[in-house]
Amino acid sequence: MEQKYDVKWEQLLADLSDMSEIAEEMLQNSIKALDTKDVALAKKVINQDDVLDSYQITIEEKVSQLLTMNQPLKSDVWNNISAVKIAGDLERIGDLANNIAETVLDLKNEEYLEPLVMIPELADTVSEMLDAVLEAFITRNVDLAEAVCRKDEEADNIYEQIYKSSIKMLNKSGKPKDISQVVRFVNVAKSLERIGDHATNIGEETIYTVTGKRVKY
Repeated sequence: MEQKYDVKWEQLLADLSDMSEIAEEMLQNSIKALDTKDVALAKKVINQDDVLDSYQITIEEKVSQLLTMNQPLKSDVWNNISAVKIAGDLERIGDLANNIAETVLDLKNEEYLEPLVMIPELADTVSEMLDAVLEAFITRNVDLAEAVCRKDEEADNIYEQIYKSSIKMLNKSGKPKDISQVVRFVNVAKSLERIGDHATNIGEETIYTVTGKRVKY
């Protein structure tokens, strides 16, 4: 029975890994679509959202099956609950990437007020966090999880810079169309900052499952 549990747990980890790759692909493609005004790529991101939703349901079902096998150890219960939470974070990351892709469709016929610079920088930062944090969970690497959580401050700082520069841009213009575009870009930056928060959540869950200690970054 223990061997059967281990096999099913490995399958669950594989699903989480696949889900993470899709979420990261959606994130990267949404930013690329925004930078190049690639409507087709933005629509691809939007269509992938249903795939992430399906993965989340599958993972929740597998966790239910694992928790009904014999009498799971306390650590197994922690791991399974964390897997459900992580799947939820990944699904939200997909939703946020979807929001960015929808912004591409909204702005497809507009000239950008300024070249995108800091938004791709913020996207790279949170993408690195997302890439590392699931590896930390799967390999039970607390040091890597902590490094990801600490990186969230860097993402927050970049977001603050974007927000402040946007306020300056609004003060210079005042045109309704310009205001609308700047607000949309601030929302994109906020979506990226929230993706960093979700990556941090996964890091905190990793630390908890390995050490049994709750931490908050």
